[in-house]
Amino acid sequence: MEKKHKAEKIYSRSALEKLLEDIPGVDADKVWMLLVHWRMMVQSEDNADLTRLTNADDIALKHYLDSALPLRFLKLPSPLLDIGSGAGFPGLVLKILSPETEVVLGEVRPKRTRFLQAVIDELKLTGVTVYPHRIGPQFPLEVQGVVTRALESARDTLYRVQPFLPAGGKVLLLKGPKGDEEIQQALEELTDFCHEKTFSYRLGNTQNKRQLLLFSRQRESIRSHSNMNAASKQSANPKLLQITSRANPLFKTLVGLNDARGISKEKKFLVSGAKLVDEILESKALGQEIETIVAPDGYALPANVSKAVVLAPALFREVDTLGTKVPLALMKMPLVKAWQGDRGKGVTLFIPFQDPGNVGAAIRSAAAFGAERVVLLKEAASPFLPKAVRAAANALFAVELLSGPTMNDLVKMDREIYRLDASGDDIETVDFQTPVLLLTGAEGFGFRSVGRTRGLRIPISGAVESLNAQSALAIALYEISRKLQSVKKI
Repeated sequence: MEKKHKAEKIYSRSALEKLLEDIPGVDADKVWMLLVHWRMMVQSEDNADLTRLTNADDIALKHYLDSALPLRFLKLPSPLLDIGSGAGFPGLVLKILSPETEVVLGEVRPKRTRFLQAVIDELKLTGVTVYPHRIGPQFPLEVQGVVTRALESARDTLYRVQPFLPAGGKVLLLKGPKGDEEIQQALEELTDFCHEKTFSYRLGNTQNKRQLLLFSRQRESIRSHSNMNAASKQSANPKLLQITSRANPLFKTLVGLNDARGISKEKKFLVSGAKLVDEILESKALGQEIETIVAPDGYALPANVSKAVVLAPALFREVDTLGTKVPLALMKMPLVKAWQGDRGKGVTLFIPFQDPGNVGAAIRSAAAFGAERVVLLKEAASPFLPKAVRAAANALFAVELLSGPTMNDLVKMDREIYRLDASGDDIETVDFQTPVLLLTGAEGFGFRSVGRTRGLRIPISGAVESLNAQSALAIALYEISRKLQSVKKI
């Protein structure tokens, strides 16, 4: 199959002028420049990378008319940034038809940037710049508006431009017929933008429906606030790695850390929650265990971050499974040694919970009531899963974690182990002395075998049949802690 488009598939000047007759300011000279662009595109050695369209009618309608139609509805902001310009759609078309508008063509792929510059040189255009880099929070140029066509969701585009678009700046999104379905989701997360209007139209006389979504920035860009000045005074700027592709190996690793197998393989885990991440950054010991901070594109990083991975908003949401919308800490997983069967010196808690949230909550309760160790039985979910880490909070780093046997093997051991069981003795009647070994039942079924263990019951009213395992555990740990403290005072 021949790679190049054939020149005879280009519209005549009169045909293209007729197609664009409803666009304000169109004249023969501007149409001629569009045809020069069209001819250079289809005759380029890289034409297959510049457009996938081969039919002249499709090119005329879906490239040139579609790119020009915003001029029918509004006056373009200037300077105007075209994100993902490709072969110049819509940015270069808008520049040709609205020469007074300053345009920045954002395009990262070298073949396309070379083509864009060649067209600019051929047409001797002024007031237009090719920006051959990814558009992210460090975008250095001042613009009053942004336009993009079929790049990403409205929400993701607003996230992308939030760091640099000033108050009053406009965002023009050229969308398909259901583009307005993206508006509510975008505005729920980005409250400093408002939706001004949606323009609905068809491409020429076809049934191809399009929508132009117009947003405006209501508050100043973070670039204009004092925190940007403070950031510029940091002793060292953070080392940033920006990721926009799902094919990136590090992104794949980060996604894998939402699964116990990925955590076990990489020996790393993610910490979420603004307060917890801040505490880790401020801790000298824990800070040394951070591999990097993982942040969404456009987020202003704290001053004490020295290394960060910046993800495109859509990618960040895949990593941030808990939906925190704030930076995560990628940390080295601590060594979890095997329990050696000893009784320890204080309270040792054994947990078989399969729900990571229950595992994290159990660790938090253990830390709150002074347990010495938590032994994770083989049935238990990993304490380094995001849900477990979030539930445990800083307790994850305050209690010694050990790995243990299965619950059935544990209860067969010749050890004095207390188990939480509704059929056991009232916990108020038991005198505890250290060391204490405490075992909780699994969610749902409790214990399949009790072996030599001694049951402990939390007394409750007859209004409910039983407590859930996590609630019973917290109460038991409190009661054991209280009684051990009483023994010490005697």
